Amino acid sequence: MKARDLFPDATARQLLTVSGLASFDALWSLRADWHEAPNERRGGWSGVSRHLLADGSAIFVKRQDNHLCRTPQHPFRGIPTFYREYQNILRLHRHDIGTVEALYYGDRRETGHWRAILVTRALDSFMSLDEWNAKAAQHVQQERQSLIAATACACARLHHHGLQHSSLYGKHVFVRRTPKASSAYEESDVCFIDLEKLRKRISRARVSAHDLDQLMRHTGGWSDEDWSAFRAAYRQQLSALKG
Repeated sequence: MKARDLFPDATARQLLTVSGLASFDALWSLRADWHEAPNERRGGWSGVSRHLLADGSAIFVKRQDNHLCRTPQHPFRGIPTFYREYQNILRLHRHDIGTVEALYYGDRRETGHWRAILVTRALDSFMSLDEWNAKAAQHVQQERQSLIAATACACARLHHHGLQHSSLYGKHVFVRRTPKASSAYEESDVCFIDLEKLRKRISRARVSAHDLDQLMRHTGGWSDEDWSAFRAAYRQQLSALKG
């Protein structure tokens, strides 16, 4: 059996150790209700559970079996989609782009099965952009305008590094329920989730066109005026990053 256990740092390992969850077997056998019903495809499955640690904080435990994706480096056998997501989480952190905090990745490969686990902190102080927009009437105009600009800046930083999210929907862009700085949102209040399809591209123009087209088609609640403000802030941030 081939095995792999990865922790991003000693703090993450210690956090899971205190709760008795610092091993693949402990996490795989963890009894927790599905937060999202398992997704089955091509003879494999993938599901997500929510669990409270000993300190009271929440984590998401994502487990899968034979749920693989092909990559240029592994065009035939493929790799677990969670391994690519784990790598992408670390990649975004290196570029100071908001995303979830990974605590553990592990997999076990034996005859007939390739099982994988990804553990991340729950984003309890955040909500999806779709959810935020659904409650737009509760927000003052200044807060709304700052959120649009902050989201644009986060997208611009992602694309500045040639990174294409590939599933940039409002449900995959998370924003703080309450901004850190008074009533104004900043780029640090925005993060991206579901990074299984994120990849590096050569052409920034194509990255931008692909992701922003998706975001506009799959995000509700913004007017034409809002999108104009978004595009202006996006272009301004890209220009600043290039400078």
